[in-house]
Amino acid sequence: MSDKPHSPSAAAPIEKALAQTQETQEKLSAGVNELAVTNAVLQQEVPVEALTGDLALALEKNEALETKVQECVDDLEDVGKVLAEEVARRKRLEAKLAEAKAEVASAGANNNAAA
Repeated sequence: MSDKPHSPSAAAPIEKALAQTQETQEKLSAGVNELAVTNAVLQQEVPVEALTGDLALALEKNEALETKVQECVDDLEDVGKVLAEEVARRKRLEAKLAEAKAEVASAGANNNAAA
């Protein structure tokens, strides 16, 4: 027999996962914005003739990192949407289940009263 409750609290882990996903997405989004600002400043402030060797490579890697972080933000946004849809679906199903249980209980009470 399962010790897990079949109640709205059973959805708590997925709701927690959704909240963590959204929080992580916000942090990554802030990070990608900081990288974008840093890259923009470097591109404007560093003379073109100085963009050679290690400095050019560092700027190139920083821009690549910005792109990767933005891709992660986008992926997390997609995951968050799926999780939010699943949370909403579960809530609808739980409401229908509660309604069905109430109908069964009511029908059982009516049958007992008629007997």
